[in-house]
Amino acid sequence: MGGGYKPATMKLRLADAKAALRGDLVVLLCADGAAVKLPEPLRGLAAAAATAAPLPGKFRSHTLYHVGAFAGGGRGAPAQLLVVGLGDAAQLDTERLRRGAAVAQQRAAELGVAKFQLALSCDGLGRLGAEAAGTAVAEGLVLGAYRYAPPSGASPAPRHAQQAEVCAYGAARARADFAAGFAFGRIAAEATVFARDLENQPSNLCTPAALVKAARALAGGPIRVKVLDRRAMEQLGMGALLGVARGSAEPPYLIVLEHRVPKARGTVAVVGKGLTFDTGGISIKPAAKMDEMRYDMCGAGAVLGLFHALRHGALEGVSLRRSIVGVIAATENAIGPAAQKPGDVVRAMDGTTIEVLNTDAEGRLVLADAIAYVRRQHEPDAIVDLATLTGAVVVALGHEVAGIMGNDQPLVDALRAAGAAADEPLWQLPLWDCHKDQMKSRFADLANINGPQYGNGSIAGAAFLAHFAGTVPWAHLDIAGTAYGGLAKDYYQSGAAGTAVRTLLRWARTQ
Repeated sequence: MGGGYKPATMKLRLADAKAALRGDLVVLLCADGAAVKLPEPLRGLAAAAATAAPLPGKFRSHTLYHVGAFAGGGRGAPAQLLVVGLGDAAQLDTERLRRGAAVAQQRAAELGVAKFQLALSCDGLGRLGAEAAGTAVAEGLVLGAYRYAPPSGASPAPRHAQQAEVCAYGAARARADFAAGFAFGRIAAEATVFARDLENQPSNLCTPAALVKAARALAGGPIRVKVLDRRAMEQLGMGALLGVARGSAEPPYLIVLEHRVPKARGTVAVVGKGLTFDTGGISIKPAAKMDEMRYDMCGAGAVLGLFHALRHGALEGVSLRRSIVGVIAATENAIGPAAQKPGDVVRAMDGTTIEVLNTDAEGRLVLADAIAYVRRQHEPDAIVDLATLTGAVVVALGHEVAGIMGNDQPLVDALRAAGAAADEPLWQLPLWDCHKDQMKSRFADLANINGPQYGNGSIAGAAFLAHFAGTVPWAHLDIAGTAYGGLAKDYYQSGAAGTAVRTLLRWARTQ
């Protein structure tokens, strides 16, 4: 378990578009009325099936046909045909297609097959491009198949439908575009599953040391991994991060991953909050749902997921101008004899003094030193940090949208565009000088929370971090809502969502 545990992922491959349909089960993804655009032999098979029962057209609806029960089954036909509806082709988008693919996988699993073939026509996608369709299908299959396997003394139950052949019909150019998107989508989804599995583990298994192990397993090729222990951080003056770590028996680490680009013109950095458990410290959290604080490392999970994708070929065919650095501040926020107390003053790596008014506002403290470190050591052109930072963002935006704030509008816009492409929406909140003024302290340069009279808790967290970003273009993603607890949507059931991995990857490919 921990960093050495590798979750099982669905095995996918593209089949030749001219390959005969075969096997125990063929699944057809079909927009309403698009069956007429299918090539043979799918058209004949679908037409014959329709004589037995109408083809489903409603989004997420599905009908199973036993081929031998109607004319046209014939020799070499599959034993069963499952048709999954995608709704009106004019309304088809990546989210619907991703969900349709996940429904297909789950229905195939319920039927108990080991392997199935999935087919769709590139001519029945409405306005959706073939490359985007390929990405969505691969993501839906892999993400929909994921289930966290908790520690158990019993043998794991057998999993079905963990292999699929995908066949896209259409013109040669459309099939090529679909294949390119499919390859990218598979890598993006597997990276998300990797993040989900770390995030779902209990904190006694997913410790700061386990995050180190997971990061080191990604080293190789263009990726290098460096780990700073407590002593190294003390030498650098990381009093903010180490102050949080004081109450825990688990040693803290700063994990640095580098994806180096030959002849790079610069560097961008992604920084993740890696609190593998958060009790709140002396400002202790309520007991109810405290177990969910295993998810307080989902910012780190997103960074590790991004580098998992980079390690496994997500940049193939992409010419980057900048190297990518990932920094993870990994620790626990626990209660012990040495735990910091409300009112303590700590000094961050850049010399800023911070009054700790609330020990449960610890994420911004560890991120302060992580941001200061990456600024000094790597001089990045842009910094993006991700953190399950505030409950206030859940109050404001719920579990389906993450908050974004920053000091550079083009960077914020680029991340929002990446989030839209990944169907992981980001909503921009203001970040003004008045918010930064709220973070001033009577006893230090900054306080780690603003006063209760101000409200705007999510913005206050970003205002605090803005000080450490300085003039470097920077954006902050508060993913406390989207990291877990969202509505089930076929490719996500419950637990950790692996949020922002796919968004970061799409943004990274533009650097």
